[in-house]
This record gives sequence, C-alpha cells and structure tokens, in this order.
Amino acid sequence: MSYRHGIVVRPDPDFHKDMDRLIAHLTQPVRGLSEPQMEQTIQSTPILTEQHQRVSPTAPVDMVKVPKGPFLYGDEKTRVVIDQDYWIDEYPVTNEKYRAFILADGYENQGYWSADGWKWKTEIGITSPKHWNDSTWNEPDHPVVGVSYYEAEAYAKWAEKRLPTEQEWEKAARGEDGREYPWGGEFDKNRCNSNESGIGHTTSVTQHPNGVSPYGCYDMAGNVWEWCSSWYDERGDQRVIRGGSWNHVPEALRASLRNWYSADLRNFDIGFRFVQDLP
Repeated sequence: MSYRHGIVVRPDPDFHKDMDRLIAHLTQPVRGLSEPQMEQTIQSTPILTEQHQRVSPTAPVDMVKVPKGPFLYGDEKTRVVIDQDYWIDEYPVTNEKYRAFILADGYENQGYWSADGWKWKTEIGITSPKHWNDSTWNEPDHPVVGVSYYEAEAYAKWAEKRLPTEQEWEKAARGEDGREYPWGGEFDKNRCNSNESGIGHTTSVTQHPNGVSPYGCYDMAGNVWEWCSSWYDERGDQRVIRGGSWNHVPEALRASLRNWYSADLRNFDIGFRFVQDLP
C-alpha cells in the first residue's frame, strides 16, 4: 500500500516487544552515575503517553505551517481571522516540480482540469507552460512561469493540494503584525528579486533566505507574482495575484498589495504556490 503524498504506516507485530525491551533498557542502572544523577536522568526521560505512541503528523515536504487566528489584512490593516491552521509551500513551485505533472500526463487527463480550463487548453492546444523550452526561464530551481490560472489549478488537483485564498497568502507573507514586506517595514533590495535588483529574470527560489516571511516562506516578495483562488472583485472574471515579481518596483512587492490577471494569462512573471489543509 502506498500514497503519492504522505507516509503509509503498517502495524508492527513486534512493536510491544520492542517497547518492553526499550523500557527495560532505560530503567537499568547506568554505570558511573550517582544516585542524584540517576534520579535526574529518569526525570528528564520523556514519558511515552498514548498520544506519543500514535504516529505524529509531520509537515508535508517543503511546506510550513501557518497557525489559525487573527492578522492585520490589507492596506487598512483590518483584523481578519483565519479559523484553521494550514500548510503553505515554502517556495513557489519550481520547473523541476512542475515537470512531474507534465510527465504524469497532466495535460492529457481531463480529470485534473476545470471545465473552463479544459476547454481553454483544448481549443488552443496547450501542452506545457508558455516558456517551458526557453533557457531564460526553465532552470530547474527557478519558479515555473508562463502558467495560466487554469494550469495552476489543474496541477493543484493532481498534487492533492489547492491554491491559497488571498487572505491565506497574505498572512503567510506578512505574519500577524501587518508588516509591509515579509522581513519588516522597509524595502531592502538585497532580500528579494525585484526590478531594483537589476537581474532581469527569475532566480532560484532559495536565493534570498534573508527575505523569508515570519513563517519561513521564501519569495513572497518578488521573483514571481502568485495566483490565488480568490476573485479580484464581485464581477468574478479576474483572479487575484500577489507578491510582485522580478519585473516590478518595491511598491508592487508589498504584502498587502492586490493585483489581478485574467485566468488565461501566461506571462513570464507569474507562478504559484499551494496550501494544504491540516487533517
């Protein structure tokens, strides 16, 4: 039995025997320790409660946890409450990770696509991101670009994750205290890939460890805009994008700034990351 994501745990018939041997070993006298030292050692040994004996949930690969609760949202710093914990990708999805979706026939399996997305893909004959074969944009550890909202949405279903709401994205980017940028209140061109950097294209998603958000997310300011699942306004015809890109000025990289793209846009400055709900 196996799963694409996560760990399968099988019952071990020797578990209780192994635990008995471990407990016996831990309770044997330790050579060279005095009675007070022995007492201190015993007191500091963790107790295996029923909760500890169960398999503890661990973070999915390359994801970090954002706790539920309030944060200051938007330019007005309105108090907004997110009512459940969630995981979010530590990095934007890279070309290397996106390749797995292509190789798994993600563009051929209608089950991963929304009705609108499949119609769009089929009519145009889309089989990969727009800049997939361009060496300027396809480095393995750079964020994938040239992907529409429809493609990001299909990848999410294949990966058994989802695109974040803009509130989930913003809290992960700025924390609870309403900061302007993931690292604090002042722009710093050395903490992100922006127009001020003068690089002129995407960079490795790990290039700016000094620019991470309070929860440890990279590139939430600059490198690429990121698709969110939220509609930009009540018309429901544009999707929210967040974070700014390598091609934008500091103002556009603020954690509270809202922007939008049409769902079919495939630009060289747009990528995405995912969230995943906790059990």
